[in-house]
Amino acid sequence: MQNASSLRVSVRDDVDVRASKYISGVYTQMMLGVLVTALTAYTLVTTGIMLDVAMAGGSMVMWGIFILQMGTVMMFRPMAQTASPAKLQGLFYFYTVVTGVTVGYVGLIYTAASIMNVFVAASLAFGGLAAFGHVTKRNLGVVGTFCLQGLWMTIGLSLLYAVSGMVPFLRPFTQTLNLTTGLLGVLVFSGLTAYESQRLKENAYSLARGSIDERSLSVYTTSGALMMYLNFVNLFFSLLRLFGGRRR
Repeated sequence: MQNASSLRVSVRDDVDVRASKYISGVYTQMMLGVLVTALTAYTLVTTGIMLDVAMAGGSMVMWGIFILQMGTVMMFRPMAQTASPAKLQGLFYFYTVVTGVTVGYVGLIYTAASIMNVFVAASLAFGGLAAFGHVTKRNLGVVGTFCLQGLWMTIGLSLLYAVSGMVPFLRPFTQTLNLTTGLLGVLVFSGLTAYESQRLKENAYSLARGSIDERSLSVYTTSGALMMYLNFVNLFFSLLRLFGGRRR
């Protein structure tokens, strides 16, 4: 009996270790992605490259970046089925660089102080929400479903805001669209952060209890990192819409 009990404890401990290793890998890769984004934005702004590009291309540059970002995310799922782990990680970091260009452009609009303040606030909020999703016993599936539906509304409002300056009847609502998008974005990505954190934990234990090859584990890790990265970055942008101080 004692040997059987000891064996069960040993197996449970081994599952916990493997699950924790997977979760740590996801957040480590996600944070490296955030670092790449920050360094890209900082380099583009401080060297003056971002200002030159913005002046030369105007809004067309941002539309191009938006399309590139959407295309990269859409490529991720099919590539996860066939590509090598190295290529999939390369696609992830490519996306973080492209997002760094977006943050660099934002750096021309908002003050550096307000960007840093919002970044700290977003980091604290993300950490708290991720921790809540990890430890709560409540099923957050309903929250996830609601937020996924709200995500499409957020995307739609973002597109309306993007074209509001070019459409005469939308111009009076530009500020309202910006604030509404920011508020909805905070709610949506806060909920998604907690929900995806809970799913990440569930997937980690499911993978830890089974047998999984190194390639599949790497793919799951990179996919999880992308999902959490998207939640953090979009939470940051949403908070910036609400609290960011614009340059004069």
